[in-house]
Amino acid sequence: MIVITSRETGRGTTEITVRGDLDSVAAVELRRALLGVGSAAVELDLSQVEFLDCAGARTLLWADEHLRAREGTLTVVRPSRLVMRLLRLIEFDQYLSIEWAVGAGSPAPGD
Repeated sequence: MIVITSRETGRGTTEITVRGDLDSVAAVELRRALLGVGSAAVELDLSQVEFLDCAGARTLLWADEHLRAREGTLTVVRPSRLVMRLLRLIEFDQYLSIEWAVGAGSPAPGD
């Protein structure tokens, strides 16, 4: 099961929080949520993601490309250890902007 919530932060950014499993079914829901965002900047909070498959990971790249095409940005914030481990394994951490605290730009634990 997945729960996706979205809120405007008041600084021209939309924060989307994902809770649960980001699998192929949930990836479709996340795309819908991202397509509905009016802000150019999106912070995607993955701290409560318990499972991430290839479809979910591809959706993260799609979101980054989609926002860049609109001259926007995607920042993955507070990814769970599981998510970060997978992003590193498939080297998506080389392409995505990842922060451990909103606006902090802190290095990942263990770096």
